[in-house]
Amino acid sequence: MKLVRFWEPAANEPVWGVVEGDGVYQLVGNPYDGIRATRAGHPLSSVRLLAPCAPSKIVCGGLNYVGHAREANLPIPKVSACFFKPPTTIVGHGEAIEYPPQTKRLEYEAELAVVVKRKMRNTPPEEVLDCVLGYTCGNDVTARDIQVEGGNLLNLSVSKSFDTFNPVGPWLVTDLDPHSLNMTLSVSGQVRQKSSTSDMIFPVEVMLSYFSSIMTLLPGDLIMTGTPEGIGQMQVGDVCELTIDGIGTLSNPIVAASSAQTATPTVSVARRAG
Repeated sequence: MKLVRFWEPAANEPVWGVVEGDGVYQLVGNPYDGIRATRAGHPLSSVRLLAPCAPSKIVCGGLNYVGHAREANLPIPKVSACFFKPPTTIVGHGEAIEYPPQTKRLEYEAELAVVVKRKMRNTPPEEVLDCVLGYTCGNDVTARDIQVEGGNLLNLSVSKSFDTFNPVGPWLVTDLDPHSLNMTLSVSGQVRQKSSTSDMIFPVEVMLSYFSSIMTLLPGDLIMTGTPEGIGQMQVGDVCELTIDGIGTLSNPIVAASSAQTATPTVSVARRAG
């Protein structure tokens, strides 16, 4: 099942829906309380998709792929590292990633993103997947030069916390096995990252279980599960596209921050289908 958030002009607010074929049917309330579709349908091509989550927090797992650890010349970690991004970093499919003037090196990081369905606290690994609402594509955008300032990781959160630095979408897929999903990220048509979630050091259930032993995860919280090898730069004018098997394609243009308010995304509706 594909779940979306989209803008409902009549209600002047975001609403949840379920995708069926080429249509979207509005849900009653939100999917955390159960999925109940109404007969209020719209053509998929006519709705403005939003990020498929509105989290209280974004928890990011770091250094979670064997290939990326080798690329960074770092040892394989024993426990999952994590950091946080503010919810204001979130944008949806087709929305612009802003290139802020504070950085000279803007980079992509392709990731499988997970949205929590129910409250999690000290949840054992074997129960974690039942607590997941769905999976989507995520891009942990990073100002790499800011991250490495001073020769330490004290600026990690700063480098990843600018507005628009966490695109997710285009929708949530609820019935998906997250353990062996191929992912490909391209920048303006050139493939830059190509890997599989089978290369994860800490699979989804291990990572989320560990995070829940530290903090309470709430319905709607977004978990970013780390990036594979191949991280690199984006420039103004590029279009960054991440495709994950079973989910589809997340596409976002890169624009200068000063022009972000007037930028027009160049993503077609057909591309949204992945």
